[in-house]
Amino acid sequence: MKWIALTLLVANLAVAGFFVGRGQWPQDSAVQTASLNVDRLSLRSQSAAGQRQDSSAAATKAPALCIEWRGLSRDEFAKVREQLKALAGERVMSFTEVPLDTRQWVIFPPLPSAESAAAKLDELVAAGLTDAFVVKDGTWRNAISLGLYTDADAAQRRVLEAESKGVLGTRVEVLPRQGTDFYFVIRSDDPEMLKSLSGIKQAYPNSRQSRVACPS
Repeated sequence: MKWIALTLLVANLAVAGFFVGRGQWPQDSAVQTASLNVDRLSLRSQSAAGQRQDSSAAATKAPALCIEWRGLSRDEFAKVREQLKALAGERVMSFTEVPLDTRQWVIFPPLPSAESAAAKLDELVAAGLTDAFVVKDGTWRNAISLGLYTDADAAQRRVLEAESKGVLGTRVEVLPRQGTDFYFVIRSDDPEMLKSLSGIKQAYPNSRQSRVACPS
């Protein structure tokens, strides 16, 4: 009988130990819950990243708009210039005045002084470049003029001629021909600016505005 009582005691201790130790085991449900939470965090991260990308795309500026305004008389041109200056103070925009008729000017850039310009001219003449002279005043003072040409091809031939004689550093500037008319190129990234231009144009019915590719 003693051995039966001892067996029952051992069995009871084993069962008690099982239930006590079970509470210390990792629970499958906890593992599953943790896994689900990780999935939720991953989805939230992807959603947040997508929202940031959408915000970045929305923040990207629209391409600039450019309008050519042609056909203004000289008096009208002067008036419109002042109106565009006022409009530029109210909106983000800029405008340039473009000559209708231009010439291509081949020059050697300005030298530091009249003496250095004269010395450079002597070098160019000695190299065989005729029809050159020193610019005496204005923005290009002390530059050396190598000729005015009606088109870009003729100007480029002059540049190549200078290079063939060992003269490097010449450049081509576009100049308005004397007495030429001008037109405006207006640039902005604000579509509402177009409405403002249309309103101004009504006072100049013989002029025309057209959408163009913006100069690079």
